[in-house]
Amino acid sequence: MKVQLGRHKTVDVPWSFTDRLVAWISPAAGVDRLKSRLTMSAATGVGGYSGGKRDRRQTRNWRPGQTSANEILSADLPDLRARSRDLIRNVPIATGAISTVVTSVVGDGLVLQSQVDRSVLNLTDTQADEWQGKAQREFAIWARNPDFTSRLNFDEIQELVFRAVLESGDTFVVRRRRKDLADTYNLKLQVVEADRISNDGHRANTASMVDGIEMDADGRPVKYWISSRHPDDVANGVKREWKGYEAGSTVTGQPLILHLYKQQRPDQARGVPYLSPVVEAIKQLGDYAEAEVRAAVISAMFTVFVKPQVMEDDGDASFIGSNDTASGVDPASEIALGNGAIVDLAPGEDVTFADPKRPNTAFDAFVTSMSRHIGVALELPYELLLKSFTASYSASRAALEMAWQMFRTRRSWLAWKFCQPVYEWVITEAVASGRLSAPGFFSDPIVREAWLGSDWIGPSRIQLDPQKEASADLIDLNMGTKTRAQIIMERTGGSFEAKHAQLVKENNVREADGLVTLATASEVMQPPQQPNDTTDTEKE
Repeated sequence: MKVQLGRHKTVDVPWSFTDRLVAWISPAAGVDRLKSRLTMSAATGVGGYSGGKRDRRQTRNWRPGQTSANEILSADLPDLRARSRDLIRNVPIATGAISTVVTSVVGDGLVLQSQVDRSVLNLTDTQADEWQGKAQREFAIWARNPDFTSRLNFDEIQELVFRAVLESGDTFVVRRRRKDLADTYNLKLQVVEADRISNDGHRANTASMVDGIEMDADGRPVKYWISSRHPDDVANGVKREWKGYEAGSTVTGQPLILHLYKQQRPDQARGVPYLSPVVEAIKQLGDYAEAEVRAAVISAMFTVFVKPQVMEDDGDASFIGSNDTASGVDPASEIALGNGAIVDLAPGEDVTFADPKRPNTAFDAFVTSMSRHIGVALELPYELLLKSFTASYSASRAALEMAWQMFRTRRSWLAWKFCQPVYEWVITEAVASGRLSAPGFFSDPIVREAWLGSDWIGPSRIQLDPQKEASADLIDLNMGTKTRAQIIMERTGGSFEAKHAQLVKENNVREADGLVTLATASEVMQPPQQPNDTTDTEKE
């Protein structure tokens, strides 16, 4: 029986003799049976998407669960963390992927540049520059010793936090207070590993408690439950205990704990390790590479096997395999390969080798192909993943540009999720203690935001051909599509103000000593000469 569901869609609903009989006796009951048939047909997949059908051979047994993000992650996160860390320790491609992202995003640390809103604060350029310089100096004083364990400076904490997010999926930074002898500020940062945040007493998740995060009815975190030690640490009789820490201050509204992770689904409470989509692929690739190396080493061994000739004897001959110490051969001895080894074989013994055909000529092509698949999931072009730039300049430049988009996105995330809140904590303490003067800071939130404006400058991107890229920057500068400050940040790092002041100083010194001043960029960088298409024969 054909049923029209829309203008362009009909459904073939099974209609048996019993259905027709029920409809003849009771039309209402027949309609109910027809509705049930329609529901069953819809359940077996009659939509417009072939990927949603359930009666096709390719998708018949493909029934992924439709559970929430927290339900899926709660069961898999411990294994994902452990396997991700194991791959980073033991598989080079995993180690390289994490290190490449950390180095490109954080480098030697994101550098603060205070940028107050001059129009809101009614400051002149001189006043704004003076205050920004003071704020940066105060932050630099604090950044020398911000670690609660007194091990790391702020640049090193940035790297640690970002690496922990990639390896474990998320990490937590607790705002602590302690003033050591050489400190100017009380603020300290304590980085807590993801494994230590869990439900009190290993209780199951509830609507208000998900993997150590206690939430209110609106889904906002109100408490983080942190255990006294890592779950896999040796206890030595010490009982593992949990303590709940408030997520934010009830007085100022500022966060007291920063939960750093990339949220991929609504209501997702915990983060997913960076390598999660490719854990199995990297593990198998690592095992394959290890097996290939082992086979190549074995095939490179040079071993000589000496088999003595069996001499006929009129007397009683000892059978092969007996403990004949007179022959000097111990049948129980192990035969092993070695570099330039000579091994005696017992009479009647022989050695047979399979041809390993090593080194494998297809190894490099296979690893490169797998690296492409892994790189797609990690947003890393395989050229950067393998550190192999063998293609043309244009192809290599395109690969770096694609990777740079990911690096810039993650750098912005790190700046506004971690660096900026920490900067606000420091400046708030500086204003409260009187080290910085910021009128209206605590009375007006708009004024407060105006004082706290900032930029975070990271390492410059990779340059394959500095001359070509400098030429492109000069064109953008002349067209007005880029500023000198942008070019400095992208190419060499640092600030325009500092470099401009240094250039003025250098030029003044050179002029005072009677030296010729440096040429401008437009004078130095002449457009490249067009190649002459005429051949030597045509010239003659």
